[in-house]
Amino acid sequence: MSAVPLILVVGGDMLAVRVCEELCATQGHRVALLWVHDHGLATKLDRLGCDYFPHPPNDYESLQTAGVGDAASIMALSEDDRLNLQVALKARDLNPEIRVVLRQFNRGLGRKVEQNLPNCSVLSLASHSAATFVATALDPSCFYALQFPDIDGVQTGFAERSAAELGVAGVTVATAQQRLHARIVAVDGSPDFLLGHMLDGEERLIVFARVEQLEATSGTRALVRIERRHKHLERLRVGLRKRLRGLQATDPVLRRITAVVATIFALSTVYFAFALQTDPITAFYFVATTFTSTGYGDITPLGHGQVAMIAANLVMFTGVASLGIFIAFATSAVTSAQFTAVQGVRQIRTRGHVLLCGAGNVGSSAVGYLHALHQKVVVIEAHPDPVLIEMSRERRIELLTGDATRDATLDLCNIANARAVVALTDSDTANLEVALGARARNPQVPVVMRVQDEAFADSIARHFEAIRTYSTTALAAPSFAMLSRFPGTRGRIAFGNDQYNVGERLQGQVPAPPPAEHCIPLGVWRRGQFLHIDAFEEMEPYDRLLFLVPLSQFKPASGRRRDDAMAVGTT
Repeated sequence: MSAVPLILVVGGDMLAVRVCEELCATQGHRVALLWVHDHGLATKLDRLGCDYFPHPPNDYESLQTAGVGDAASIMALSEDDRLNLQVALKARDLNPEIRVVLRQFNRGLGRKVEQNLPNCSVLSLASHSAATFVATALDPSCFYALQFPDIDGVQTGFAERSAAELGVAGVTVATAQQRLHARIVAVDGSPDFLLGHMLDGEERLIVFARVEQLEATSGTRALVRIERRHKHLERLRVGLRKRLRGLQATDPVLRRITAVVATIFALSTVYFAFALQTDPITAFYFVATTFTSTGYGDITPLGHGQVAMIAANLVMFTGVASLGIFIAFATSAVTSAQFTAVQGVRQIRTRGHVLLCGAGNVGSSAVGYLHALHQKVVVIEAHPDPVLIEMSRERRIELLTGDATRDATLDLCNIANARAVVALTDSDTANLEVALGARARNPQVPVVMRVQDEAFADSIARHFEAIRTYSTTALAAPSFAMLSRFPGTRGRIAFGNDQYNVGERLQGQVPAPPPAEHCIPLGVWRRGQFLHIDAFEEMEPYDRLLFLVPLSQFKPASGRRRDDAMAVGTT
């Protein structure tokens, strides 16, 4: 048995490889991956210096071969919730003391497993990353978000802005925190500052607060209001163009019939004004009642010659025929409109909404977060699930059933008045197409998109500066990796020249000291309320503490850890 603890990873997708990369970059443990044979996977792991056991994971013999009996932790990270549970429970059979980290999409089941299985942490890739997508959409300066103290708790986030942008230039840090209802974590990248420090307008601040507070101080909402004041005439012109396009799109047969009927009506009015020797208004009245077969009680063509009588009959026949045609077209239009409404394809009139394209695993979590923040939400999803349909029926969201990459679908979503656009489909190229389509319709709208491949995300961020990109794998991998050894890990952020682990810890009757040197307190959950604190001395018994741990003190002297885990979320 090796004196160095083993961390066993189970999975074969991008997340599993990324977690192995994170673990191999730290000291104090060995890393091995168990998954079915895959030559490409073996090549990647060999490059990382990670052991590879090419065996079926859901098998006692495979687990024993991989060393689970002596392992310190097992991380079941496949895309199959059931397989992850089976692997974890079999590992516990072989090693009752092993720490378990599970990937589970079902957050409810994950919470129950975590509560009932000792020394176990469960994380949902979708819900973990969705929080950051939502927070960035509401405040583009936000770069990481999480719920505290649990998945149904307060939504909090980290943002970076200048003191001038936050409106706190010329005041002390303590005063700024009171105004913002936030915790200032760093000034110009440094966490070492005094509460009495006077803030300069150019100083960059790292702020931690509730997402609602970050949104309230964001300039995006005010910008939208100012722009709308100057766009009334533009909206009128756009509306007129749409009406003209709608008229041009009308059925050509109906247009011709309408033109013929209108011509006959006008000529008949002129003719009967002379034939009946009356004024134009009375002639118009006579033709209208003849058209609708409701006349001849007060004015009749009798006594005005046979030509007038024949003309009146022709007008009546024309009116009856045209009314029948118009009724048929109207019925068809109503039926078509109802069918379109049932399909979820209609013009959205909502303003100040967040347009979310793609309601899969990540998207459905994002919808829940937005709804909890009382945001107006418009969702485009080609295959909505029953939960989305029910939310739409209850008017909690606006749901469009269709392809978000189609221009016709985006045109229905009132992007000109949208709060933000979030592209969360399972396709990187589809998300990019949605983002570019949205920016073409409204160059000012903030756009956040999901990208699976980190390198592709970096490329998009470099070449399309107005689009924020995040990789769900890059957001979640550091959390999974740290959970293998440190329960309570909530993520990782980077600012200045260092990376910081976000952690939480439940205090006992006597609050424990910080878990490491140079830790930064963020806040506590105390008696059902979230409170910011500036020092660990402010803790009280049974507080749930949220804090930052600088990782530079744990780095090997020969090199540095990867610094791109959070850098993928750049503008």
